[in-house]
Amino acid sequence: MKKQLILILTLILLVGITAGVLLLVSNMETKQKEEKARTEQEKILISLNSNDINKINIETSDNTYSAYLNDDGKWELENKLDFEINTYFLNSLASQLSNLTAEDIICPLSEANLADYGLSDPANVITLHTNDTTNVINVGNVSATGDFYYVTIDGRDNVYGVSSDYADYICANKNSLKSIYILRNSDSEIDSISLEAHGKLIYDLQMNDQNMWEMKEPVALADRVNTANVNNLLTTIRQMIVDKFGDENVTEDKYKDYGFDDPDYTFTFTQKNGESTTLLAQDYDVDGTSFVTLICKETRQIFYMQSNYTTFLQDAADTFVTKTVYSEPDSDVDKVNIEWKDRSNAEITIDEENSKYTLNGKTLKDDAVESFNNFYNKLTALQYDDFVLESPVDKNADSEITITYVKKDGTKAAFDFYKVDDENYAVFMNGEYQNFTVIKKNFTAREGIYDFYDRLLDAAEMK
Repeated sequence: MKKQLILILTLILLVGITAGVLLLVSNMETKQKEEKARTEQEKILISLNSNDINKINIETSDNTYSAYLNDDGKWELENKLDFEINTYFLNSLASQLSNLTAEDIICPLSEANLADYGLSDPANVITLHTNDTTNVINVGNVSATGDFYYVTIDGRDNVYGVSSDYADYICANKNSLKSIYILRNSDSEIDSISLEAHGKLIYDLQMNDQNMWEMKEPVALADRVNTANVNNLLTTIRQMIVDKFGDENVTEDKYKDYGFDDPDYTFTFTQKNGESTTLLAQDYDVDGTSFVTLICKETRQIFYMQSNYTTFLQDAADTFVTKTVYSEPDSDVDKVNIEWKDRSNAEITIDEENSKYTLNGKTLKDDAVESFNNFYNKLTALQYDDFVLESPVDKNADSEITITYVKKDGTKAAFDFYKVDDENYAVFMNGEYQNFTVIKKNFTAREGIYDFYDRLLDAAEMK
């Protein structure tokens, strides 16, 4: 009986001890969770609605920049400076820093030697203002690993480690505030564009009084400008952005120090408001150069752009010239006359509205009409090949091929093809050289114009 009593008491004691241990463990776990929650809460350095931020101060080693939201909800600088402001950056800064969170709590302020962290004289001080609050972020050194920056927040009791992912914002400076767009005034239309490369004017494009683009140099062209490619270039200009800023206030007397005294490229565009923008660049390897160094003469700012975004510097004049020799639809054409050596001449009449076509006086039947359409499409798809400014044709030369289109309104477009060499023809329209040559194989190759004409003769039973 006595042994049973001792056993029962022992069990009760063990149960009590176990319960006590479990209670102790439970209390410790609760305290650990509470401590972890307090730590995570302490890491939340700023918690704002970014839309409530209406003023941002950026204090750097060289200056203090104060930006505020104007009545139109756009950022402006309190002190007007000599550059366009990057409003997109300020919107992004407000968005990113409104919910700033630390990666780690380094140590209490009371135990910190701020100089060790670069916080006795912070490199940057960012202040976010709302109507009700002011949040000041003091930014010190980057950690030895480069993973985070040492930061203090006014009114908080610790030194914090903030991820380097925030570096663009907590290390903001004057360059951060500069607009990254080359086009300084997007509200004014561009009305002229020119490019010089390697000491030679490549092209000069200007908009005329009818808002149509004309080429002035290297040859005057009023109605053969490829407006689609000009519009692509205009889009490129509107979207051109700076990847990184270099030195500023570089005047012309300093160009030699930067290699811009004799630039390989000079790209200029003007706007209807009278503003002009001139970009200078040195030669570069399109495939081997990552960034191209440029300077804007008007802003005196050196900057860098990725080479794959500077292909506009490599454009040739013929990029902006329509390459199709003649493209009138057959519905607008009354006749086509063709004279060519070693083949019978062709006189074609077209009544597209009534589907009536004749070849050398013979009305074409349905099968031949299909062959005619294929031939006409091939003929009007003929493209210029090489842009040659001066006529390479001897004045006494005879035309190898003459194709004359007579429109329903009576106007004529007569194209003469003169032999340049065994491979090429020079093209004249109504007696004027068109500044282009075409490859003879457009006519002679398999599936060329001759081939399609022979098929038309077969279909018309005229071969």
